[in-house]
Amino acid sequence: LAMRAADFNPDCRFPAFWGPNYDWVPDQDHGSNILIALQAMLLQAAGDSLYLFPAWPREWDVDFKLHAPQQTLIQGQLREGELIDLRVEPKNRRRDLVVMPLH
Repeated sequence: LAMRAADFNPDCRFPAFWGPNYDWVPDQDHGSNILIALQAMLLQAAGDSLYLFPAWPREWDVDFKLHAPQQTLIQGQLREGELIDLRVEPKNRRRDLVVMPLH
């Protein structure tokens, strides 16, 4: 994922303009797929359960603000494998949050 995000087209002025691939430049599909993959690595929902960090590498620090089902907002910070800040709104959704062990 990090390698794909760092890729760029040297003919373009902005580094987030990927392509050309099969259509035109900028190819926005790459950026969209990277964002979806990052969100899925940070948060996955199944029923009422919210799984935080289901596929997040321990060595990646992150500040996040994620919108989840049922009008839920999850914000926090992960530093050196430790969750140092976590906020869940509405507060009653905190019971549905499962913080997964980091790998």
